[in-house]
Amino acid sequence: MNHIAKIVLSSAVIIYGKTPLEYTVSISNGYDNNVLRLSKNELGRANRNNNILGGASTYDSFITRVGVIFRKDLWNFERKSVGMKFLYFYSNNIHFYEKKYWSGGIDLTYKWGSYKSLRYSIRHLNDFYLRHYINRDISTNNLEPCKFSDRDQIVLITQKISKYIWVNFGSGYLQRYYAKPFTEFDLDILYLRGKLNYKIQRLGSVSLQVTTGRAISDSGELPKRPSSFDRSYSNMEIYMPLKLRFKNHFFKEYGVSLRIDERIYDAENEEDVLHAGRSHIDQKYDLWIKKNIRQDIRLKLSGRYRIRKTSSAYGWVEDLKSFKQLQCALSMEWDFVYDRY
Repeated sequence: MNHIAKIVLSSAVIIYGKTPLEYTVSISNGYDNNVLRLSKNELGRANRNNNILGGASTYDSFITRVGVIFRKDLWNFERKSVGMKFLYFYSNNIHFYEKKYWSGGIDLTYKWGSYKSLRYSIRHLNDFYLRHYINRDISTNNLEPCKFSDRDQIVLITQKISKYIWVNFGSGYLQRYYAKPFTEFDLDILYLRGKLNYKIQRLGSVSLQVTTGRAISDSGELPKRPSSFDRSYSNMEIYMPLKLRFKNHFFKEYGVSLRIDERIYDAENEEDVLHAGRSHIDQKYDLWIKKNIRQDIRLKLSGRYRIRKTSSAYGWVEDLKSFKQLQCALSMEWDFVYDRY
Protein backbone atom coordinates (compact mmCIF):
# COMPACT_ATOMS: atom_id res chain seq x y z
CA MET A 1 0.00 0.00 0.00
CA ASN A 2 1.47 3.40 -1.02
CA HIS A 3 1.72 6.38 1.33
CA ILE A 4 -1.26 8.22 -0.19
CA ALA A 5 -3.48 5.20 0.37
CA LYS A 6 -2.27 4.93 3.98
CA ILE A 7 -3.06 8.61 4.62
CA VAL A 8 -6.53 8.22 3.13
CA LEU A 9 -7.14 5.13 5.23
CA SER A 10 -5.90 6.85 8.39
CA SER A 11 -8.13 9.86 7.72
CA ALA A 12 -11.09 7.55 7.37
CA VAL A 13 -10.40 6.22 10.86
CA ILE A 14 -10.95 9.73 12.22
CA ILE A 15 -14.07 10.37 10.16
CA TYR A 16 -15.77 7.06 10.86
CA GLY A 17 -14.20 6.37 14.24
CA LYS A 18 -13.25 2.80 13.31
CA THR A 19 -11.11 2.24 16.38
CA PRO A 20 -12.16 0.58 19.64
CA LEU A 21 -13.47 2.69 22.48
CA GLU A 22 -11.83 1.61 25.74
CA TYR A 23 -13.29 2.68 29.04
CA THR A 24 -12.67 2.02 32.72
CA VAL A 25 -15.28 2.25 35.47
CA SER A 26 -14.05 2.75 39.03
CA ILE A 27 -15.48 2.90 42.53
CA SER A 28 -13.66 3.75 45.72
CA ASN A 29 -14.57 3.75 49.40
CA GLY A 30 -12.29 5.39 51.91
CA TYR A 31 -11.84 7.22 55.19
CA ASP A 32 -10.42 10.64 56.09
CA ASN A 33 -9.66 11.43 59.74
CA ASN A 34 -9.41 15.22 59.22
CA VAL A 35 -11.58 16.28 56.30
CA LEU A 36 -11.28 20.04 56.91
CA ARG A 37 -7.52 19.90 57.68
CA LEU A 38 -8.04 21.35 61.14
CA SER A 39 -5.13 22.21 63.42
CA LYS A 40 -4.63 20.41 66.73
CA ASN A 41 -6.27 23.24 68.70
CA GLU A 42 -9.19 23.46 66.26
CA LEU A 43 -9.82 19.73 66.60
CA GLY A 44 -10.11 20.24 70.35
CA ARG A 45 -12.51 23.16 69.96
CA ALA A 46 -14.58 21.29 67.37
CA ASN A 47 -15.59 18.78 70.04
CA ARG A 48 -17.26 21.64 71.94
CA ASN A 49 -18.44 23.83 69.04
CA ASN A 50 -19.44 22.24 65.74
CA ASN A 51 -19.75 25.65 64.03
CA ILE A 52 -16.08 25.10 63.14
CA LEU A 53 -17.25 22.00 61.25
CA GLY A 54 -19.81 23.92 59.20
CA GLY A 55 -22.64 22.19 60.97
CA ALA A 56 -21.26 18.66 60.60
CA SER A 57 -21.28 16.44 63.68
CA THR A 58 -17.73 15.10 63.30
CA TYR A 59 -14.40 16.10 61.75
CA ASP A 60 -13.79 12.71 60.07
CA SER A 61 -15.78 11.04 57.31
CA PHE A 62 -16.15 8.06 55.02
CA ILE A 63 -15.74 8.93 51.34
CA THR A 64 -17.24 7.37 48.22
CA ARG A 65 -15.86 8.11 44.78
CA VAL A 66 -17.09 6.85 41.41
CA GLY A 67 -15.58 7.57 38.03
CA VAL A 68 -15.21 6.66 34.39
CA ILE A 69 -12.33 7.08 31.95
CA PHE A 70 -12.76 6.85 28.16
CA ARG A 71 -9.84 6.27 25.78
CA LYS A 72 -9.86 6.28 21.98
CA ASP A 73 -7.32 6.52 19.18
CA LEU A 74 -8.46 9.17 16.70
CA TRP A 75 -5.71 8.58 14.17
CA ASN A 76 -3.04 5.94 13.50
CA PHE A 77 -0.36 6.00 10.83
CA GLU A 78 2.63 3.67 11.03
CA ARG A 79 4.16 4.33 14.51
CA LYS A 80 2.37 7.65 14.95
CA SER A 81 -0.99 8.17 16.61
CA VAL A 82 -3.32 10.77 18.06
CA GLY A 83 -5.36 9.69 21.06
CA MET A 84 -7.95 11.25 23.34
CA LYS A 85 -8.83 10.48 26.94
CA PHE A 86 -11.83 11.78 28.89
CA LEU A 87 -12.14 11.54 32.69
CA TYR A 88 -15.02 12.16 35.07
CA PHE A 89 -15.20 11.56 38.84
CA TYR A 90 -17.77 12.30 41.54
CA SER A 91 -16.82 12.38 45.22
CA ASN A 92 -19.11 12.35 48.24
CA ASN A 93 -18.01 12.83 51.86
CA ILE A 94 -20.71 11.03 53.81
CA HIS A 95 -20.62 13.28 56.91
CA PHE A 96 -20.11 16.62 55.14
CA TYR A 97 -23.02 17.84 53.04
CA GLU A 98 -20.94 20.68 51.56
CA LYS A 99 -18.13 18.39 50.40
CA LYS A 100 -19.74 16.85 47.33
CA TYR A 101 -18.01 17.72 44.08
CA TRP A 102 -17.07 16.49 40.64
CA SER A 103 -13.84 16.65 38.68
CA GLY A 104 -12.92 15.78 35.13
CA GLY A 105 -10.70 16.47 32.18
CA ILE A 106 -9.53 15.75 28.67
CA ASP A 107 -6.13 14.62 27.35
CA LEU A 108 -5.11 14.95 23.72
CA THR A 109 -1.86 13.08 22.95
CA TYR A 110 0.30 12.81 19.84
CA LYS A 111 2.76 9.88 19.89
CA TRP A 112 5.58 9.22 17.47
CA GLY A 113 7.28 6.28 19.18
CA SER A 114 7.91 4.50 22.45
CA TYR A 115 8.07 7.06 25.30
CA LYS A 116 7.88 9.88 22.73
CA SER A 117 4.79 12.07 22.92
CA LEU A 118 3.30 15.54 23.16
CA ARG A 119 0.24 15.92 25.39
CA TYR A 120 -2.21 18.68 26.16
CA SER A 121 -4.28 18.17 29.31
CA ILE A 122 -7.06 20.17 30.89
CA ARG A 123 -8.55 19.37 34.30
CA HIS A 124 -11.49 20.91 36.12
CA LEU A 125 -12.32 20.64 39.82
CA ASN A 126 -15.78 21.98 40.58
CA ASP A 127 -16.90 23.68 43.82
CA PHE A 128 -14.40 22.06 46.16
CA TYR A 129 -15.38 22.88 49.74
CA LEU A 130 -12.51 23.87 52.04
CA ARG A 131 -14.35 24.78 55.27
CA HIS A 132 -16.35 27.65 56.77
CA TYR A 133 -14.48 30.95 57.13
CA ILE A 134 -15.41 34.37 58.50
CA ASN A 135 -16.21 36.91 55.79
CA ARG A 136 -14.30 39.77 57.42
CA ASP A 137 -15.58 42.34 54.92
CA ILE A 138 -18.98 42.28 56.63
CA SER A 139 -18.54 40.46 59.94
CA THR A 140 -16.09 39.38 62.62
CA ASN A 141 -17.86 36.21 63.70
CA ASN A 142 -20.30 34.88 61.06
CA LEU A 143 -19.00 31.78 59.28
CA GLU A 144 -19.75 31.10 55.59
CA PRO A 145 -18.79 28.15 53.35
CA CYS A 146 -15.62 28.69 51.32
CA LYS A 147 -15.42 26.88 47.96
CA PHE A 148 -13.18 27.13 44.91
CA SER A 149 -12.98 25.71 41.39
CA ASP A 150 -9.78 24.82 39.55
CA ARG A 151 -9.03 24.86 35.84
CA ASP A 152 -5.60 23.38 35.21
CA GLN A 153 -3.99 23.24 31.74
CA ILE A 154 -0.59 21.78 30.90
CA VAL A 155 1.44 20.94 27.80
CA LEU A 156 3.83 18.07 28.44
CA ILE A 157 6.46 16.48 26.22
CA THR A 158 7.89 13.01 26.82
CA GLN A 159 11.22 11.92 25.33
CA LYS A 160 13.14 8.67 25.60
CA ILE A 161 16.80 9.14 26.56
CA SER A 162 18.01 5.53 26.65
CA LYS A 163 16.66 2.01 26.98
CA TYR A 164 15.74 2.55 30.61
CA ILE A 165 15.49 6.34 30.99
CA TRP A 166 12.89 8.82 29.79
CA VAL A 167 12.01 12.39 30.74
CA ASN A 168 8.92 14.64 30.86
CA PHE A 169 8.95 18.42 30.60
CA GLY A 170 5.98 20.75 30.68
CA SER A 171 4.47 24.10 31.48
CA GLY A 172 1.07 24.72 33.01
CA TYR A 173 -1.46 27.35 33.99
CA LEU A 174 -3.82 26.81 36.93
CA GLN A 175 -6.75 29.13 37.61
CA ARG A 176 -8.07 28.80 41.16
CA TYR A 177 -11.16 30.94 41.54
CA TYR A 178 -13.25 31.15 44.69
CA ALA A 179 -17.02 31.41 44.99
CA LYS A 180 -18.59 34.47 46.58
CA PRO A 181 -18.04 35.94 49.13
CA PHE A 182 -14.36 34.90 49.02
CA THR A 183 -13.40 36.00 45.50
CA GLU A 184 -10.48 38.01 46.92
CA PHE A 185 -8.73 34.63 47.37
CA ASP A 186 -8.52 34.11 43.56
CA LEU A 187 -5.17 32.93 42.22
CA ASP A 188 -3.55 32.56 38.79
CA ILE A 189 -0.72 30.01 39.01
CA LEU A 190 1.98 29.46 36.39
CA TYR A 191 4.28 26.47 36.80
CA LEU A 192 7.08 24.47 35.18
CA ARG A 193 7.51 20.73 35.63
CA GLY A 194 10.30 18.27 34.91
CA LYS A 195 10.40 14.55 35.60
CA LEU A 196 13.19 11.99 35.29
CA ASN A 197 12.10 8.34 35.08
CA TYR A 198 14.20 5.20 35.36
CA LYS A 199 12.96 1.69 34.54
CA ILE A 200 14.36 -0.92 36.91
CA GLN A 201 14.78 -4.00 34.73
CA ARG A 202 12.23 -6.74 35.56
CA LEU A 203 11.34 -4.93 38.79
CA GLY A 204 9.54 -1.60 38.27
CA SER A 205 10.37 2.08 38.02
CA VAL A 206 11.49 5.06 40.08
CA SER A 207 11.00 8.76 39.26
CA LEU A 208 11.97 12.21 40.44
CA GLN A 209 9.66 15.11 39.59
CA VAL A 210 10.25 18.78 40.34
CA THR A 211 7.57 21.46 39.94
CA THR A 212 8.17 25.14 40.52
CA GLY A 213 5.29 27.58 40.52
CA ARG A 214 4.29 31.20 40.93
CA ALA A 215 0.83 32.16 42.24
CA ILE A 216 -0.40 35.68 41.56
CA SER A 217 -3.12 37.34 43.62
CA ASP A 218 -4.51 40.78 42.80
CA SER A 219 -6.51 41.17 46.04
CA GLY A 220 -3.87 43.56 47.36
CA GLU A 221 -4.65 45.91 44.46
CA LEU A 222 -8.38 45.98 45.16
CA PRO A 223 -10.05 48.88 47.00
CA LYS A 224 -9.04 48.93 50.64
CA ARG A 225 -11.08 46.56 52.81
CA PRO A 226 -10.37 44.09 55.64
CA SER A 227 -9.68 41.19 53.23
CA SER A 228 -7.56 43.15 50.71
CA PHE A 229 -4.21 41.48 51.31
CA ASP A 230 -1.63 40.01 48.96
CA ARG A 231 -1.89 36.21 48.88
CA SER A 232 0.73 35.68 46.16
CA TYR A 233 3.36 33.01 46.76
CA SER A 234 6.14 30.95 45.20
CA ASN A 235 6.44 27.21 45.65
CA MET A 236 8.58 24.22 44.77
CA GLU A 237 7.36 20.64 44.93
CA ILE A 238 9.41 17.44 44.83
CA TYR A 239 7.66 14.16 44.05
CA MET A 240 9.39 10.76 44.22
CA PRO A 241 7.37 7.59 43.43
CA LEU A 242 8.73 4.02 43.49
CA LYS A 243 6.72 1.24 41.84
CA LEU A 244 7.67 -2.43 42.16
CA ARG A 245 6.09 -5.15 40.00
CA PHE A 246 6.68 -8.89 40.27
CA LYS A 247 5.66 -11.68 37.91
CA ASN A 248 3.70 -14.56 39.38
CA HIS A 249 3.25 -12.68 42.64
CA PHE A 250 0.05 -12.40 44.67
CA PHE A 251 0.01 -8.61 44.28
CA LYS A 252 0.58 -6.97 40.91
CA GLU A 253 2.26 -3.82 42.24
CA TYR A 254 3.68 -2.33 45.41
CA GLY A 255 4.15 1.42 45.55
CA VAL A 256 5.47 4.14 47.80
CA SER A 257 5.87 7.87 47.18
CA LEU A 258 6.96 11.05 48.89
CA ARG A 259 5.70 14.51 47.94
CA ILE A 260 7.18 17.63 49.55
CA ASP A 261 5.83 21.09 48.75
CA GLU A 262 7.45 24.25 50.10
CA ARG A 263 5.44 27.48 49.82
CA ILE A 264 6.67 31.00 50.62
CA TYR A 265 4.22 33.93 50.71
CA ASP A 266 5.13 37.37 49.31
CA ALA A 267 3.15 39.39 51.86
CA GLU A 268 5.10 42.00 53.82
CA ASN A 269 2.23 44.14 55.09
CA GLU A 270 2.36 44.01 58.90
CA GLU A 271 -1.42 44.32 59.01
CA ASP A 272 -1.68 40.99 57.20
CA VAL A 273 -0.52 38.85 60.11
CA LEU A 274 -1.96 35.71 58.50
CA HIS A 275 0.37 35.84 55.45
CA ALA A 276 3.26 38.23 56.17
CA GLY A 277 6.50 36.29 56.60
CA ARG A 278 4.64 32.99 56.38
CA SER A 279 5.83 29.78 54.77
CA HIS A 280 5.05 26.09 55.09
CA ILE A 281 6.31 22.64 54.17
CA ASP A 282 3.59 20.17 53.18
CA GLN A 283 4.60 16.48 53.15
CA LYS A 284 2.55 13.55 51.81
CA TYR A 285 3.58 9.92 52.31
CA ASP A 286 1.70 7.39 50.16
CA LEU A 287 1.63 3.59 50.16
CA TRP A 288 -0.37 1.28 47.90
CA ILE A 289 -0.73 -2.28 46.68
CA LYS A 290 -2.58 -3.53 43.59
CA LYS A 291 -4.10 -6.90 42.87
CA ASN A 292 -5.49 -8.28 39.59
CA ILE A 293 -8.74 -10.15 40.21
CA ARG A 294 -9.07 -10.86 36.49
CA GLN A 295 -7.29 -9.48 33.47
CA ASP A 296 -9.86 -6.67 33.32
CA ILE A 297 -10.55 -6.11 37.05
CA ARG A 298 -8.11 -4.60 39.58
CA LEU A 299 -8.19 -3.79 43.27
CA LYS A 300 -6.07 -1.13 44.95
CA LEU A 301 -5.53 -0.55 48.66
CA SER A 302 -3.92 2.80 49.44
CA GLY A 303 -3.04 4.99 52.37
CA ARG A 304 -1.72 8.53 52.85
CA TYR A 305 -0.24 10.36 55.81
CA ARG A 306 -0.03 14.14 55.38
CA ILE A 307 1.61 16.68 57.64
CA ARG A 308 1.91 20.43 57.12
CA LYS A 309 4.30 22.49 59.24
CA THR A 310 3.84 26.27 59.05
CA SER A 311 6.41 28.93 59.95
CA SER A 312 5.38 32.46 60.95
CA ALA A 313 6.37 35.26 63.29
CA TYR A 314 3.10 34.57 65.12
CA GLY A 315 2.68 31.37 67.08
CA TRP A 316 -1.08 31.29 66.65
CA VAL A 317 -0.66 31.42 62.86
CA GLU A 318 1.79 28.50 62.99
CA ASP A 319 -0.75 26.49 64.93
CA LEU A 320 -3.77 27.54 62.82
CA LYS A 321 -2.17 26.60 59.50
CA SER A 322 -0.44 23.37 60.60
CA PHE A 323 -2.28 20.04 60.57
CA LYS A 324 -2.01 16.27 60.28
CA GLN A 325 -4.22 14.03 58.16
CA LEU A 326 -4.61 10.30 57.57
CA GLN A 327 -6.50 8.82 54.62
CA CYS A 328 -7.07 5.29 53.33
CA ALA A 329 -9.13 3.79 50.52
CA LEU A 330 -10.04 0.57 48.75
CA SER A 331 -10.85 0.96 45.06
CA MET A 332 -11.83 -1.27 42.16
CA GLU A 333 -11.35 -0.66 38.43
CA TRP A 334 -13.10 -2.58 35.65
CA ASP A 335 -11.94 -2.31 32.02
CA PHE A 336 -14.28 -2.53 29.03
CA VAL A 337 -13.84 -2.35 25.25
CA TYR A 338 -16.51 -1.33 22.76
CA ASP A 339 -15.71 -2.17 19.14
CA ARG A 340 -18.64 -1.92 16.76
CA TYR A 341 -16.48 -3.22 13.93
